Amino acid sequence: MIFFKRFFSNRVFICYLTVAFSVLSSASSAPAMFIPSPYEGNGVNHRETDIQEIQKLLESKLIQHKLSQFGLTKEEIEARLHQLNDEQMHQIASQIHGLEPGGGTAEVVIIIILLAVVGFLILELTGVIDVFK
Repeated sequence: MIFFKRFFSNRVFICYLTVAFSVLSSASSAPAMFIPSPYEGNGVNHRETDIQEIQKLLESKLIQHKLSQFGLTKEEIEARLHQLNDEQMHQIASQIHGLEPGGGTAEVVIIIILLAVVGFLILELTGVIDVFK
């Protein structure tokens, strides 16, 4: 009788943890809100704004290192950047906003799996459950 009571309570607890982790991991990491676009306006050319955004990205040490691995110098990058027309420049600047700075979903899945394993180990070591029996 004690075995069934313990088995049922552990199973309910594990199901609860599974649902809780699922709900918490599905929540948005950054709530979105309406921000007016700097590109809306009276047809003004926003090339300078786009260049500044691209320059800010190119100043990153990681980006500079990757571009140097491809054999590009700063002068070559500047020359290629000034060869782009306004539409191409705006497209690149828009794509910069879509980059995920923290990585993709693979890291989140790995973290959730590691948390579950740590949780099971804690429960096993405290004697709440006997997973490795």
